[in-house]
Amino acid sequence: TMYSLPPFRLKRFPLLAALCIVVVRGTLINVGFFAHAQAAVFGSSNAGLGVLHTFLNDPKCMLSSLFYGVFGIVIALMKDVPDVTGDAIANIKSFSVRIGQTTIFRNSRRLLSLLLFGFGGGFLFHAIKGAPSASTAACRAVVGGMSVFAGLEVRRKAVGVNPEDSDEVFSYYMYLWKIFYLSYLALPFAR
Repeated sequence: TMYSLPPFRLKRFPLLAALCIVVVRGTLINVGFFAHAQAAVFGSSNAGLGVLHTFLNDPKCMLSSLFYGVFGIVIALMKDVPDVTGDAIANIKSFSVRIGQTTIFRNSRRLLSLLLFGFGGGFLFHAIKGAPSASTAACRAVVGGMSVFAGLEVRRKAVGVNPEDSDEVFSYYMYLWKIFYLSYLALPFAR
């Protein structure tokens, strides 16, 4: 891939590599999926105006893109934590090599917990205040509860992980991908 193979080897440039992950995995795919769902499922008349129009004019799309964008930052930071030894040998100055595995691991876990608790709290608040119907309130409560639960699980799973043990960190990293993809199941209920 462009990330790890010559001649591009974006891994050598941690900010560019992280930006690519956040933009593509965290934001573009989400916005494209959102625009397609609006057109295909809900028959949106804005479908012909494009993805950028959907992103800029739909607050739900912006919020879900923010969620997946921040989650993408966590994934971008965590991906190199298990590879510090190899990166250092190959003279690749990833954030984990420059800043340290423990610092990146802990701050990534904190950022993801904050994201999940923040969105969870927001959905729970709006389930109680301002939901236009009982079904919307129920959907918001379920999404909020799932998000808070995921935040608690992210913290719980991180407790036993040694940031300098590549196998433990890789297992935790793969767990984060599961949370990332499972969060897509909540999208139809995020109203």
